[in-house]
Amino acid sequence: MSPSPNTLHPFLFAAVYVLYLAAENPGGYAVGDLPLVAAAVLAGVGLVYLLAWLALRRHDGLLPALLTLLAVLFCFGLPQLTQAFPGGLRNPWTIAIAIAALAAGGLAVRWLARRPGSLRSVSTLLTLTGTLLVLRFAVDIVADQRFSRRIVARSDLARELARPIPGPASAPAPRRDVYLLVLDEYANAEVLRERFGFDNGAFEDSLRALGFHIPAAVGSNYFHTILSLPSLLNAAHVHRAAEELPEGVADPALVNRLLDRSRVAAYLKARGYRYVFFPSLWWKSTRSAPLADSVVQVWPGFHPVRAASRTEFRRVVQEGSVLRYLTRRGPLDADHLRRTLGAFEELPSVEGPVFAFAHVLSPHSPYVLDPECGVPTGVAAAHRKEGYIGQLRCLNTMLLDVVTRLLRESDVAPVILLQGDHGTSTLRYSESPSADRVPADASRERFGAFGAYYLPDSGEVAFGDTVTVVNVLGNVLRHYLGADLPREPDDRYLSLEGSAYDFHRAIEPPPGDTARASSPRRLRRGT
Repeated sequence: MSPSPNTLHPFLFAAVYVLYLAAENPGGYAVGDLPLVAAAVLAGVGLVYLLAWLALRRHDGLLPALLTLLAVLFCFGLPQLTQAFPGGLRNPWTIAIAIAALAAGGLAVRWLARRPGSLRSVSTLLTLTGTLLVLRFAVDIVADQRFSRRIVARSDLARELARPIPGPASAPAPRRDVYLLVLDEYANAEVLRERFGFDNGAFEDSLRALGFHIPAAVGSNYFHTILSLPSLLNAAHVHRAAEELPEGVADPALVNRLLDRSRVAAYLKARGYRYVFFPSLWWKSTRSAPLADSVVQVWPGFHPVRAASRTEFRRVVQEGSVLRYLTRRGPLDADHLRRTLGAFEELPSVEGPVFAFAHVLSPHSPYVLDPECGVPTGVAAAHRKEGYIGQLRCLNTMLLDVVTRLLRESDVAPVILLQGDHGTSTLRYSESPSADRVPADASRERFGAFGAYYLPDSGEVAFGDTVTVVNVLGNVLRHYLGADLPREPDDRYLSLEGSAYDFHRAIEPPPGDTARASSPRRLRRGT
């Protein structure tokens, strides 16, 4: 093989794709994951180059490199093309343009193969261009990482929430296990009825029969998981993050720090609780928990196919390549969900007291389970409403099994919290021009989170008939552990996808009231 640097351009352009995704999504990936993904992509490019070189060994390395570059462009370009036309690969325009592009590329390669001087010039230009792009995005990534660390280090909000919650030095007897299951995008009964025509009454009645308290009105305080979970795990509002971030910044480093350093978990640990953490399948913000005493990995050992789906960044890279047409993650996603809930129901066997937290990425898409917990049909999986309700019905069945066993196997009645982080988005709230112009019905849908709570020893009194996510764990700490923690306002903050920190406080009725909202109030942003 030719050692010429001018054969490196296919590797450089493949690296550009990976680095571009990282640079455009600051905080959306683990620093250690970036080199692993880049290495895997470059290994694939190397394999293609080797095959091209073996097929064209009579030539120097420049022609195999050019063919490899065409393969790279096809690999990452086809998904972009399919998204430009309805029907994707089934659209005749998609097929026609793809064939035309391949033909044009083939003709260009053939023309250059007959003109060695032109081939060298083109290869040099491509290598220089790829090098400059790699350097450009690498600099952006380094700058983003430094910016993220600086924001966290200077954050008054992070320092405030790092202070211990006041309360008795020890937990009063009986020390009850606290089990928190966050169910991603699980909407409350009102939203399910209005937006999906689905009656969730049978599931809720089954929970009530087991002793669960389901308040008449349950809702989230934020539109986004990345905000809802830190507010839940800190029993505190996090909208003040907007005052500490420059306009237009979407980096989740600060709120991820708040989630990592959960003051609720710290309070419980200081009083003898063991923090047992169940990592989510792929969502970065709940893939780790530095304060956890035990991390339950439901997939033992290393499996390359499983590893390829373990982080959101890996999934994004795959979705932007032809691998999206060659991989089926549905069975793996379903298996991880089953294993997580199966491990969660074993918690009574852990020497207590225990605080357990699992973030289950369901009933949120992708829809990988039908109502009978089998594999959904292609139509059902692709149809948002049908897929969502099918997955929710399966999840209901599994949740009833989990909570029934938790209650049966526990020597001391535990606290069990089933909590949605936010509602659904069928009304496409994020297509609004700005957060202050989100329609009232779309806002009500997104804020409409599910909540059901097993609260022994009259704990339902602490919750009442109206609860928002920010106060769920605060209610638990106050009632069961005597925490001196003021109740947070049930205020709600709207923000759009891509501008999660551009908050607008909703001046609205309590959750569950269907009256139209007044105009929201925009919050001050940092500069």
